[in-house]
Amino acid sequence: MIQKITSATNPLIKELRALATSKKARHENNRFIIEGWRGLKTLLEHPSKTFKIVQLIITSNWENDPRLPATLPTTQLPDPLFSKISDVKNAQGILGIIQHHPAPFTFNPTEGKYLLLDQLRDPGNLGTLIRSAVGAQFDGILLYGDCVDPFNPKTIRASMGTFAHINLFPLSDHELTQMRNAGYALYATTGSNGNNIYSTSFPPQLILAIGSEAHGLSHPLLQTADKKITIPLAPACESLNAAIAGSICMFQINTFD
Repeated sequence: MIQKITSATNPLIKELRALATSKKARHENNRFIIEGWRGLKTLLEHPSKTFKIVQLIITSNWENDPRLPATLPTTQLPDPLFSKISDVKNAQGILGIIQHHPAPFTFNPTEGKYLLLDQLRDPGNLGTLIRSAVGAQFDGILLYGDCVDPFNPKTIRASMGTFAHINLFPLSDHELTQMRNAGYALYATTGSNGNNIYSTSFPPQLILAIGSEAHGLSHPLLQTADKKITIPLAPACESLNAAIAGSICMFQINTFD
C-alpha cells in the first residue's frame, strides 16, 4: 500500500528536509537519506546490520515499478514536492530514509589497511574516497578531526552505493594511539619531499593519512608519521585533488599485497 502526501506542511516533509540539509538532524536520529536507485539497490541486495532502509519516498513514475519491495513503507509525493527535498538537478524520483546503527570502533589487531582522512571537508571528495577504498580493498576509513559528515547526501551520492561495504569511524587521538600501540604504522602523504610511492613498500599494519584539501595533513600527524610518501608529478602540476591522490595511493598500496 502506497501512502500519498500532497501537503508541504506534512511532518514527513519537514523530516526529509532536515535530513537533507542538517548534519545535526542526521546525527540526532541516526538517520540519513539516499537519493537515487543505485544506493538503494545496494542495500536491498546486500542486507546490512549497520544500515537499514525504513521508508521509501517516490514520485508517480515509480508507483508500479516491480523493483520496489512491497514490504517497505512507501510514500508518494507530487513531483514539485519531491523537488523541494531533492538537491539533484535531474532527480530520479526516488529516495530512501536509512536508519544507521553505528558500530563501535574496532580494528584488526594483526593486519589491515586503513585510510585516515584528516579534516577533509568536501563531500564529493569523501564519497570518491569511500568508493576507491572499497575498490582497493581497504579495511576501514578513519575520520580524524573536523571532517565532513559521511552521511551528507552529496557524500552518499558520490560513493555510488559503496558506503555500505566499508566501516567509517570517527577517530579520536586515544583510538589512534591504540592502533599505533598495536603495531600500526602511520604513512603520511605529502606534496613533496616524501618517499616516492612507486618505490615504497608497505607494512601489513598500515594507516594511510590524507590531509584536507586546503591545508594538507596537520602538523602533529606529519611529525609522528613513520614515513612520508609523495606521488611524483610533472613540474607543471603543483598538486592533486585529495580524492585523486588518495585513490592513487590506495591502489598502488594494493599492488604490493
